[in-house]
Amino acid sequence: MPARKRRKPGGVEEQAPAPPDLSTRGGRKVAQKSAAEIFAERQQAAKDEQREAARVRREAQERENRRRELNRTKDAAAARLKEVRRRGASGEARTEAEAAYRAALDAVIRDEQGLPPLSEEEQAAATAAPRE
Repeated sequence: MPARKRRKPGGVEEQAPAPPDLSTRGGRKVAQKSAAEIFAERQQAAKDEQREAARVRREAQERENRRRELNRTKDAAAARLKEVRRRGASGEARTEAEAAYRAALDAVIRDEQGLPPLSEEEQAAATAAPRE
């Protein structure tokens, strides 16, 4: 009498699907279809990676342009403040120039820290509040 076939605990095991039989027409079609699907998946993944890389480059360029513009604004405000101080202009002009420089400097610092820019109301409140 032959030995009994023992089953492993846990029930029936799932087996990987058998590779298509390339000796038959149907098997070759299945193999071609699966190869085409794999190729299409790889192509799509490559396109997705390229899109992601382009997005990252575009965002980096936008950040760099924003940083340059904020620094230009800050430098212009600093030059105006120096000119006002050098001329010995009125207190109102001096206060206005200092407020513009502080606002520009705050914008640069907020950008470096990754914070969103201040709204118009927040800027008005920040310039109205005295700093020490």
